[in-house]
Amino acid sequence: MKRLFFIIIAGLSVAFTAVAQYDAQLSNYWTATGYFNPANAGRSENLETMVLYRQQWLGIDGAPGTTLITADMPLSLLGRTHGVGAVLFSERIGLFEHSIVSGQFAYKKNRGKGTFSAGLQIGYIAETFKGSKIDPKDINDDYHQLVDAGIPTSDVTGSGIDAAFGLMFYKPEWYVGLSATHLLGPKLILGENYVMEIPRAYYLTAGYNIQLKNPLLELRPSLLVKTTEMGPAVKGDSITGDVVKAMMTMTQLDLSVRMIYNKTYWGGFGWRKGDAAVLMLGGKFSMVEAGYAYDFPISTILKGSTGSHEIFLKFVVNLDKKKGKKNKHKSIRIL
Repeated sequence: MKRLFFIIIAGLSVAFTAVAQYDAQLSNYWTATGYFNPANAGRSENLETMVLYRQQWLGIDGAPGTTLITADMPLSLLGRTHGVGAVLFSERIGLFEHSIVSGQFAYKKNRGKGTFSAGLQIGYIAETFKGSKIDPKDINDDYHQLVDAGIPTSDVTGSGIDAAFGLMFYKPEWYVGLSATHLLGPKLILGENYVMEIPRAYYLTAGYNIQLKNPLLELRPSLLVKTTEMGPAVKGDSITGDVVKAMMTMTQLDLSVRMIYNKTYWGGFGWRKGDAAVLMLGGKFSMVEAGYAYDFPISTILKGSTGSHEIFLKFVVNLDKKKGKKNKHKSIRIL
């Protein structure tokens, strides 16, 4: 009975994630802000490329496995500095495979000592259901038939155009951003009989850099609030008999704080409401940043999983070539 209970919990959790939360769940969200908000493109003066991998809910078959690649840099255009970026996303959940390839452009304008940024993302989104991997023995019982119109028995794929929009204001000490993904609400047609609707998601991101009295220590709290549309709910008034359709939503809250030592090494903790407590470690080594996060489940998923692991590598190339800087090389042989 315990084994059956674990299987039911895992199945419901994976299915809920696939339908209600199409976007990836990340513990190192503070370093992948460009994935949630295209206005982040070109926020620094560097070319930044990041590779992130997350394995969620170890111990559960078919649990999400996520790969994310992002890149962004500032771009000089018509006498102004804006930003461009790219996002490649791939995730497997059970027999489903999500993939997104997108380009980003961010318009920037200086406001006081900060910068206002408005970003647009346009891309290609695809969904595949691996029906060929279904074992007929798993559905040949008293409740299912070997041939079921609701269960594809071959691989089916659908694709469409995806879009996102975001706003951000940032200074060296802090940032805050609002964004929306899957604005077009794409409906992906898988084969001839199946349609998958991608829900819109809305994000609030924020972070602050707090310099402590000790000049070697810095505290960096951050926040991510995600609201996802889950589909229409129908409500009836027992008195008037009127039927009202309202959009159901689900909100997720992530909080984290990291302690930075000498602007090089960090450690910290995070909390995802109703889901997990997070431990984070990482460091910066020359042009490379690396980080690791471990999620300890605090929900019923703990009965079937030992937690989630997430790692990332970020490569940073300084593009700051402001006028007036002199070349300090003394020999043309090392230019």
